[in-house]
Amino acid sequence: MTRHAPLRVLMLGWEYPPRFVGGLGKASQGIARGLADLGAEVLFVLPRFRAAQGETRLRVSGAREWLLEHRVSAPVETIRRSPRWLDVASSLRPYARPAPEPVRGGGADAHGDASALYGSDLGREVMRFAARVAAIAGRTRADLVHAHDWMTFPAAIAAADRHGLPLFLHVHSTEYDRSGEGADPGIAAIERMACERADRVFAVSDYTRGVLVSRYGVDPAKVGVVYNAPDADDLPPALPFDAGPRQPWVVFLGRLTFQKGPDHFLRAAAGVARLDPAARFLVCGSGDMLDALKAQAHDLGIAGKVDFRGFLAPGAVDRLLARSSLLVMPSVSEPFGLVALEALRAGTPVVLSRQSGVREVLGHSLQVDFWDHGKLADQILAVLRLPVLARQLVEEGRAQLARLSWDESAQRIAEAYRQAAGLDVAARA
Repeated sequence: MTRHAPLRVLMLGWEYPPRFVGGLGKASQGIARGLADLGAEVLFVLPRFRAAQGETRLRVSGAREWLLEHRVSAPVETIRRSPRWLDVASSLRPYARPAPEPVRGGGADAHGDASALYGSDLGREVMRFAARVAAIAGRTRADLVHAHDWMTFPAAIAAADRHGLPLFLHVHSTEYDRSGEGADPGIAAIERMACERADRVFAVSDYTRGVLVSRYGVDPAKVGVVYNAPDADDLPPALPFDAGPRQPWVVFLGRLTFQKGPDHFLRAAAGVARLDPAARFLVCGSGDMLDALKAQAHDLGIAGKVDFRGFLAPGAVDRLLARSSLLVMPSVSEPFGLVALEALRAGTPVVLSRQSGVREVLGHSLQVDFWDHGKLADQILAVLRLPVLARQLVEEGRAQLARLSWDESAQRIAEAYRQAAGLDVAARA
């Protein structure tokens, strides 16, 4: 008699709500929940997590906490040094650099606290996580390993190699997205070698798929696109713009880093301010560019019109977007861009960088090259001056948004499990 049991997925990540600094954590949660809803048993392991969480077929735990609970010892020295990936991890800088100012709310688990999540010696943390995950994999009898972004790739390789498990990687951002031509060679090496080793690679957009193929020479047949989705599948109708007060606020929402293009936002803001004195520009986020951005706003003569709000918790983001006139996403290189979906949920129109993955699923939107500050200013002014245009952008964007769901994304991942490793999520013999 054939016995059927759910597939056991060992999923690895560095962020998971409430410990996150951006879209990576939210996307990881959506994917894990989607797979659990399909019937997989998912153990999501992070370097640390204060309290394990239980959901239907989904458990979230810190690696250290899991090992202590199960009385398993995993010294870092038990992992053999492999020149293919461990040796390059000794002096890596954080994925998201610590904020130069305290994050509102404080505490080790505060939303947006990059220093709490990534620490000052990321190379050592990556090594320690790899050792712990390899030990966990041996006790969980996992059927496969699924890892999110480069910080977890060495751990995924350690677990897969030690226990002979299929390896699936999820790329939410590459080192070339984050740093451009100043990419860290150690991080790039980890991404390249992990993609070579993986059975299948998931990219969050065709844009990111192209980066993996062109920069790392990954076989295009190995890379599948799995789009991100809104946090909830059932979206309320968009609020009419005349149903409540909308402030003349133009919002930037994201990490204050090269990748996100906040400096380009300010250059466009200066052009808008000359023609619309009522407009105000809200910069929401933390990061290593904060001081430079404040100086730039002063030099552009718009310091009095720019409000630096710092990192905002999810609830505060929703409230802010519901009162704003427009979200601008001027990213230099954006693999996806979940913030655009959040804005549309709040009934707020968006202007998107052409260098973003989210534009692939939001075709009916205003789009501009990040460096074209004049055109970006023109599009911002059009939305501020034409409520009919703003409403149309929201309605058309939300119609496209309704086609996205974490369930659909999970179905695509489950099919890749089956094709690459012969593993069925819902049941296995």
